[in-house]
Amino acid sequence: MTNQKLIKAAGKIQVNKNVKTVFDFFANPGNDSLWRTEINNSILDGPLKKGVSVSEYSNLSRKASNNLLELKCVKFEENSIVVFETGNGTRFYLKSQRMVTAISEDTTEITYKLDFDKSIVRFAIGFSLPGFIISFKAGNDMKKYLRRLKRYLENH
Repeated sequence: MTNQKLIKAAGKIQVNKNVKTVFDFFANPGNDSLWRTEINNSILDGPLKKGVSVSEYSNLSRKASNNLLELKCVKFEENSIVVFETGNGTRFYLKSQRMVTAISEDTTEITYKLDFDKSIVRFAIGFSLPGFIISFKAGNDMKKYLRRLKRYLENH
C-alpha cells in the first residue's frame, strides 16, 4: 500500500475483563456491529484464524448504505493480536490491527489501529475532504467506539 493517501487512527482503552474474554470478543469482526455504529454485518468464511476472509457490510452514508469491504486475516496470535487487510486490487485499502495486553488478571488494555484510503470518503459522500478533517473525525469515532466496546464488554 504505497500509492494512496492513508488516514491513520489509533486508540487505547482499559477494560475490566480478563484478556481471553476481551480478545475473543474484540478480535472477531462478527461482533463489530455491537460496538461500531457503521457496521451492518460482518461475516467470516470460517473460524477466526490467519487466512480467514471477512465480508464487512457498512453504512458509510445514504449513498453507500451497505458498502461491502472484503478483508483477509493476515496475522493472528491468540490472546494478543489480529490484523485484517484488504487484498491487492481492491477499490479501497484498509488495515485493521486489534491488540490486547493483560494488565492484571482482570484488566486488559485494548489497542485498535486503523489505516484506510481517504478516497473512500469521497466515494461515500460524493466529494473530497481534507485529510486533517478525515483524521479528526476518525480519531473522534475511534474514541467513541472504544468507549462503547468497553461498556459492552464490562456489562456482558
